[in-house]
Formats: sequence, structure tokens, C-alpha cells
Amino acid sequence: MSTKQARIPIPFCKEPAYQLSYDNGFTLYFVPKRGEVFNINTWVKTGSIHEDDQNNGVSHFLEHLMFKGTERFKPGEFDRAMESMGAVINAATWKDFTFYYITGPKDSAGNNFATALDMHADMLLHSTIPDGEVGPVYNPDDPNYSGAKRERSVVIEEIGMRNDQPWTKIYNAVNLMMYPDAHPYRRDVIGTRQIIGTIPREDIIRYYRTWYSPKNMTTIVVGDFDLETLEAQVLKCFNFDDVKRHGVSEGSLLEKAPAIPAPNGNRYQTLTGEYATQFLISGFHGPSPNDLEETIALDVVSYVLGEGRSSRLTQELLEKPEKPIFNALSTGQSVYKLGNVFYIQGNFSDISPEEAQKLVWQEVEKLCGPSPITQDEFSRAVKAMKVDFAETSETASSIAESLGESVVTVGDISHYAHYLEALTHVTLEKVNEVARKYLRSERAYTAVMIPEESVSDN
Repeated sequence: MSTKQARIPIPFCKEPAYQLSYDNGFTLYFVPKRGEVFNINTWVKTGSIHEDDQNNGVSHFLEHLMFKGTERFKPGEFDRAMESMGAVINAATWKDFTFYYITGPKDSAGNNFATALDMHADMLLHSTIPDGEVGPVYNPDDPNYSGAKRERSVVIEEIGMRNDQPWTKIYNAVNLMMYPDAHPYRRDVIGTRQIIGTIPREDIIRYYRTWYSPKNMTTIVVGDFDLETLEAQVLKCFNFDDVKRHGVSEGSLLEKAPAIPAPNGNRYQTLTGEYATQFLISGFHGPSPNDLEETIALDVVSYVLGEGRSSRLTQELLEKPEKPIFNALSTGQSVYKLGNVFYIQGNFSDISPEEAQKLVWQEVEKLCGPSPITQDEFSRAVKAMKVDFAETSETASSIAESLGESVVTVGDISHYAHYLEALTHVTLEKVNEVARKYLRSERAYTAVMIPEESVSDN
């Protein structure tokens, strides 16, 4: 298998990262890092973004099932082997990706890493997804169903717990307003009880064989290794020649994703729940992740507006009043392949949702209008963000996860590799320009959660 190799300097690492691309589409990144800890991350470029109304939630369901054995390793063997060497394993599913990782200690003979890599790759390429581990079709009328403790019931229980969370409810309400009916980001990552409760094992296997293909998989290794030896080990373990894959490219469906329309429909929703306090989330469509300058500028805006004790929202609505108006209030930008989203979220008790939103908007409008971000605020934000970025480069796991997020959102590690340089060169003028561009009231989608008794009282 032929290889295209590139060396890419990344911040705070003494040696550059190596990118090795292969003819079958599989990509390996290696970051040399001296020390006794290694990390293996494999990112699969699929999540809810490639689901539909019939299989919504299958990416997350499959993530659970991937740990349930292969032809070589029976259920539980992987977990026991990693635990015995003191390794940490986990996985996560989101809109754009599913990823699996192992962080473990090296040993002098190299057996820990070899075992971890072998079992990690075997799980990703050869999971058998046993019918007994999937579990029977969900029957809500069967009082003994939850006792099955198979993954179907585990995920259904997780869905139930998420559905009881107020932040999840209003986030989903905002998400539904922000995207048109056919957009892949509209669906909840975890799916629904009905779909997860009835999806056949054959559909899960079909999804697995379609998206867990070499062109949709990137493995990242961080640790103290020799490149030539490492590459040989990885290619031996990630041998796609003997696996059955349909190999649909992750780009084939994304090209059909509908454009996000200008806000002209429902942009405000009130929900009720059995909670003692009230909740608010406003969402705004942001820049493309490929536009690193605007993405970073909006990160600076977020830091000044709502991150940390010195932010404007915290100072004005949390700490400045004699009695805090909000219990919690923050901002943040989520980076997605099909366009970033900026969020403002808060929890409050003693005022109406209308008053809460008005107070938040007064601060946003001041920042975007008569009181733009100052040079002092800008300098403090950039300095703090550099410190935060440096902290993500301290451990093997944080480096690997940052690289992986860059790979799935922009196609390579450039977002991470160039972030610090771009942050250094961003200007105050650009930051204020981006604030005015994206944080306009007519671009906001807002959901609030109020106690049910508030409705009955009215």
C-alpha cells in the first residue's frame, strides 16, 4: 500500500506531527511525545449527520455495541485487558463523528501498546455485534424488559435520563428551529425510544459496514515511538483487506445537505417542566469551520461576553447586582463541519423569561453597538485563550482529541496546527466586526423552559 507522507508542525510539540495517507483512504497521524503514556484515537467520520428518520440514533447505539466482542475476543475481554494494564478507554458520538480511544502506560517491552493497538483495531474492523448483546425489541408494557440489561435497554434508559434534563430539552428545541426539516443536524444524536427499541440488528450491521470504511477512518497515535516501527504495527492491525465494507464516502451525503435558510420562521419557543428554576438558550449560526480567522474571532467574542468571572454577562448579571439575577450564565461556540453555532445559555429564578432575555440582549447589543470590545478586554481574552490552548497540549489524550476534532470538521489537522498562530494575528477590529456580523437579534433562535405551575397560575 503506497503512502503519502507529510510533516506538520503543531504548537507546543518539540517534533512535528506526521500525516500518512494511504490509497484506500485511511489516514494515520503520529505525534511524537516523550514520556511513559501513549494515546490511540480513531475517529470515524460519521455520527447523526449520516442518519435518517428510520435509523436516528444508530451511530450512538453502534458505539455501545462495538465493545461487545469480535471473532478473536469475546465480550468483556477488551475491557479486562485494558483494565489490567491500567489503561483508560472510552468512546463518544456527536453530530459529525464517532471516536474511540485508549490512554495507557508504556512498558519496557512495548507489550501494552501492541496489545492495546491490536484490540482497538480489531474492535473497529471486526466487531460481531452479537444478537444477544443487541437485546430484544423494546416492549414498554413489559415490566421485566429493563432487566435484560442488553445494550438496547441501556441506550433506552439513557434516552429517558436525557429526556428528563432541562438543558437537553431546550437545546433540542433550539436545534429544531435552527435547521430545516431535511438538514442532517436537525436530529438528536441519541435517537428516540421508538427507533432504538425496534431497529433490527441487520440495519445496525449495514450501517457499520457502510461508514466504518478506511476512507472514513483516521487513527491518531501520540507517544514515544519510532515512526517506521509504529506505521508497520498500525498497518498490520488496520488491515482492511479482509473486511467487508460498502465504503460510502462521508462526502456523498453531505453534498445533498440543504442550505441553512435565513431566519424567517419560528425563532422562539416556550417549554414547561417540573423544575424549580427557569432556563434559556439562544443559538446563532456562525462561520464555517474552514474560516479559521472568523472562528477564532468569535471565540474571543465568547470569552469577553460570557466565559469566566471577568466576562460582561457574569459581571453585570451574576456578580454585580446585590442579588444575582441569574444563577448561571455563559456563552460558547460549537464547531461543526456544516457551520459553527454560537450559544448563550442561562438559568434564572425570580424574573420572567421575557425580562431575562431582555437583560441578556442589552449586554449583547452594547457589545455589538455603543460599547464594543475594548483593547484591554481583547488582550486579556487572547492571553487567557493562549493559556487554555497550551493546556490542551500537555497530555497525549488532549492532543489526540484536538487533532481528531480538526480532522472531522475541516478534513485535516490544520485547524489545530494553525490555531495559535491565527489567534496571535487576529485583530480587535476583526473581533468586533464578527460580533456585529453574527450576534444580531434577527439571527437568534431562543427556547426557554419555565415551571409548569407558571402556566397554571396564568
